[in-house]
Amino acid sequence: MRFYLILSLLIFLPSCDRPSIESPSQAMRLTKTPSELTDDLDYALLEKGILENIERLKEIKKNILAFGPKEISKENYIKSLEFLIGNLDSKERFIKALKSNFEFYEVYGKKNWGEVFITSYFAPVLSGSRERTPQHSQALYGLPTDLVNIKLDQFIGIKDKLSSLKNPETGKSNVSILRGRIVQDEHSTNVVPYYTREEIDSKQRLKDQDIVLAWVDPIEAFFLHVQGSGTVVFEDGEELRLGYASQNGHKYYAIGKHLKNKIEGDISMQSIDNHLRQLSYKEMRQILYKNPSYIFFRELEGRPVTNFGTETIDGRTIATDRNFFPKGALAYLEFPEPIFKDDKTVEIKGYKDKSRFVLDQDTGGAIKGTHRVDLFWGRGKEAGRYAGVMKNWGKLYYIVPKDEFIEGLD
Repeated sequence: MRFYLILSLLIFLPSCDRPSIESPSQAMRLTKTPSELTDDLDYALLEKGILENIERLKEIKKNILAFGPKEISKENYIKSLEFLIGNLDSKERFIKALKSNFEFYEVYGKKNWGEVFITSYFAPVLSGSRERTPQHSQALYGLPTDLVNIKLDQFIGIKDKLSSLKNPETGKSNVSILRGRIVQDEHSTNVVPYYTREEIDSKQRLKDQDIVLAWVDPIEAFFLHVQGSGTVVFEDGEELRLGYASQNGHKYYAIGKHLKNKIEGDISMQSIDNHLRQLSYKEMRQILYKNPSYIFFRELEGRPVTNFGTETIDGRTIATDRNFFPKGALAYLEFPEPIFKDDKTVEIKGYKDKSRFVLDQDTGGAIKGTHRVDLFWGRGKEAGRYAGVMKNWGKLYYIVPKDEFIEGLD
């Protein structure tokens, strides 16, 4: 679900100081088990998430999960997760089972092993309308009928040409799918780039397509695009749950970069929102148009769905770069949680060290490399308050069954 995630897309991160890596086998290494394993959340949602990971792992075609240099068969990893489920009746028993039968692998990190930059995302809840109103003037669109996906790696000779576009960290091409539209005239038929944000919203390029899902506030719509999923609540109380369907193919531009010299203090979702609302409608739109990327949505029956295909788990779902880290895996995250000055403000008075078991289930457009993690905080305004300010360094470990434990399973 999270095709674009919150502050990871709104801030500018410095370049990596360590040498880049080219293979998932370099993405983590065996390390000591953290001296104290603690978890600040209830285990009920952890059990739910692990069970959903098991079912999803059974469905996917991938047969091997790579934890750095160590590869585990999908079958054995599923058995390992099932073993942990049997020990989730108490935290003490669960921790004991982990320490006895599993190892911890720290990720490659940025400057140091294990070190990751943690941001957060959430599922917004927006007020909306079924018809356009002065308050709800921005359309949320479903999948356009004229959007074309071009899978470059399926064309003869393209793979060789794509080699020049390889990501230096992964060794893989940054371009595999192009999105555009077909344009015909009397002389030729061509595929051209799809409409930009400005063309869609200002020039109403989609007005002839019956794909409007709801009407919402334009600034809230923009942040919904950043999150990739959320809920629209209509005046009669009916809810419309939306998830990511596709994107227009244009590169994301973080408007926080444009505003960093215009906003006092830290750049956050809240500070950007406040700044935009102080501008005229035209000025606000011109800033939003600096980001040409645009998201199209689909209706969901349940909770937001991750890229892995499972539902998000509040406080436990994480998004990482799938080129390096295995989806469906259990991990352990240590991070500083912000402490707010009061119940309403986003002013931070300090941080409290937290740690918990998390589930690698999602990806994100800006979550690239071995030092980036996005933590799903939850649904609604309070979750957004935390997600909007999360931008701290922490540590990430993956939990891997020991060889002798796997032999015992066999």
